[in-house]
Amino acid sequence: MTRLDKELDFYESNLAEFLKHYKGKYALIKNEELINTFTTEEEAYSEGVKEFGNIPFLIKLITETEDVHRLPALTLGLIRVNT
Repeated sequence: MTRLDKELDFYESNLAEFLKHYKGKYALIKNEELINTFTTEEEAYSEGVKEFGNIPFLIKLITETEDVHRLPALTLGLIRVNT
């Protein structure tokens, strides 16, 4: 389990409802509670730090599909190939 599994599970189980009311907004989630939604990720982050300090909380864009970004370890220089 990761630190934010509870928050991610809450987000996923409530996504249909969130999409009805908050599509395109950023959700600030702590434990199993939607704290608030924001227009920008920066606003959500600022509020999360103000509210919770330096502990994990989830900021998630409420959207129907998620963009997946893949960065191979070789590209990042995390592994090397000897030629």
